[in-house]
Amino acid sequence: MKIILKRLGFWLLLPVSAVQGLWLRRTAVRLPEATGDRSGVCGQGETLHLLALGDSIIAGVGTGTIEQSLPVQFAVALSKVRMCSVQWKVKGANGADISDLRHSIDQFHSGQQADVILISIGVNDVTGLSSTSYWRFQLDQLMLELRKRWPQANVIFAGLPPMDQFPLPPQPLRFTLGLRAATLDNIAAGIISRQTGMLHIPTDISPLEHDFCEDGFHPSAESCGNWGRELAQRFEADNLGSKV
Repeated sequence: MKIILKRLGFWLLLPVSAVQGLWLRRTAVRLPEATGDRSGVCGQGETLHLLALGDSIIAGVGTGTIEQSLPVQFAVALSKVRMCSVQWKVKGANGADISDLRHSIDQFHSGQQADVILISIGVNDVTGLSSTSYWRFQLDQLMLELRKRWPQANVIFAGLPPMDQFPLPPQPLRFTLGLRAATLDNIAAGIISRQTGMLHIPTDISPLEHDFCEDGFHPSAESCGNWGRELAQRFEADNLGSKV
């Protein structure tokens, strides 16, 4: 019943939210992707291969340099938790949706290694009004493709953020985005819970506790550091870390 009410609320508010969304597209601050090489190594010890895939969070929009992005700060935290060397590779793009993510997987050569795969995707499916059936189908296909390409890898899916907490969007757009993000994230959590070696970790970002970039839409480098440490700790605590 609660899910039905959320979907109803989303569609009822959509006309007003759509107008506000168009206005934001014209006026919002546009921050660049992080600068720097998209691959590197951190830590010492046995080598762990990390592959980070997805959207602007993976691309480090707003963090300045790739070393300050979520994937690399997660890699550093993981190397400390596991006391190992993490060889990381980042493939993200500003504006990427789940279809773009699936396409990016095809661009890797057959020898690309991955012990851990970090995924951030979904925000652009929210803003792009992807249907729930489309999102579910694309996620199912993504899981199959990841398993086919990297059967032994552990997958971490960073949950869609609570978009109703983002500073930038006005009301009721902010509320509408939050409803849709929660709906897509619930679908993702359900699908991933049925997979072996895959973990959905909810994303909890609040402007009252975490810094945002000047665009009011992306977490700051400092917030990405806190987020990366939390992901590493959850990964280890859920015993996926012991299997790589």
